[in-house]
Amino acid sequence: MQRFDCLDNLMNRSDKMDKENELKDIEVCSNCFSPRIVPYMGYETGKRFICQDCDHISVVTIIFENLDELVKALKSKRES
Repeated sequence: MQRFDCLDNLMNRSDKMDKENELKDIEVCSNCFSPRIVPYMGYETGKRFICQDCDHISVVTIIFENLDELVKALKSKRES
């Protein structure tokens, strides 16, 4: 999956969500901004994550307060 390919999908989800069911504290990959991150080796090597989209292994992730903030960040990255 290329970087920022999921932006349209996220924007559609954001538009359909009501404020009650809004996603909060979304943790994403520091390399490709995908929310599809999982613990690497079950934390046996320390607190590390692996991205299921770009296979990047990292101890650093980025947390967005809500889906709107993530969409804004992805839009600005795409435009730059």
